[in-house]
Amino acid sequence: MKNQTNNTNAKVFLKVAETGSFKKAADELGYTQAGISYIINAMEQTWDMTLFTREYGGVKLTSEGRQLLPLIRQLHHSERDLAREIDEINNIESGTITIVSLESVLINWIPDIIQRFNEKYPRIEFNLLARETRDEAEALLYGSEADCGFFVMPAKKKLDVLPLYKEPMMAIVSPDHPLAKLDKFPVKEMESEPYISLSYDNDSEIVDLFNELGVSPKSKLTLTSDYAAILMVAENYGYSIFSKLVLDKVSLPVKCMELSTPVFRTIGIGVRSQNTCSKAVREFIKCAKEYVAEQYPEP
Repeated sequence: MKNQTNNTNAKVFLKVAETGSFKKAADELGYTQAGISYIINAMEQTWDMTLFTREYGGVKLTSEGRQLLPLIRQLHHSERDLAREIDEINNIESGTITIVSLESVLINWIPDIIQRFNEKYPRIEFNLLARETRDEAEALLYGSEADCGFFVMPAKKKLDVLPLYKEPMMAIVSPDHPLAKLDKFPVKEMESEPYISLSYDNDSEIVDLFNELGVSPKSKLTLTSDYAAILMVAENYGYSIFSKLVLDKVSLPVKCMELSTPVFRTIGIGVRSQNTCSKAVREFIKCAKEYVAEQYPEP
């Protein structure tokens, strides 16, 4: 036996039971009498039972109908609650968006994006997760532990990621470093100068950068913190490579230099599937795209 009860059937059943008339139920619900009759007949055929006895001047519940009445009433209330919750989600009334992000994006962009978003949707809350490694960040989104994320493209996993910003990679040196007097950091010096590396380099765009340039730097120190690496550069232990966004709010005394051969990374914003993400997440992505486009207008 197939159970095909839906919200309209429950509503019609209850109204017919309340009024004792197909015609009165039709008038109150805005249906035709034939439409009401069709719905009740379909329910009876689906469930293989008679729900109402048809009498001159009206209808009344059968014993089976009376037995089902409290369950159908409960179903109707549950479906109304569900419809109300869906309506709240679609109207972005409340909820929480979990975002996984590069730390540089989290620091430089996300506070302004959230402020802008909350001007329109003040009841949405946010849960922010900072991850620098691609695998870790993508795994959180792919496993539905995050609703959306900011990544370096291309993503390794099957995710829907939209490009936001093509960001230059920069070298940093101490102001006392011999190369600091140059306008650009010479790529040919990358293998001869001591390199300050990060522990997550092998799972980041840095590997792609060195492969693209065809160099294999000699790592003098490997650190777990961006700040610590920049501090070591400031103390003239060597040079390091960061994206421009990481360096935008650095207050330590270092010189930021473009590379003699320009290299870029592309930051994107993504979801597991644009077809299944919530309206709130879609609106957040729209807000993020507008913000980045304003901050970095195309020439």
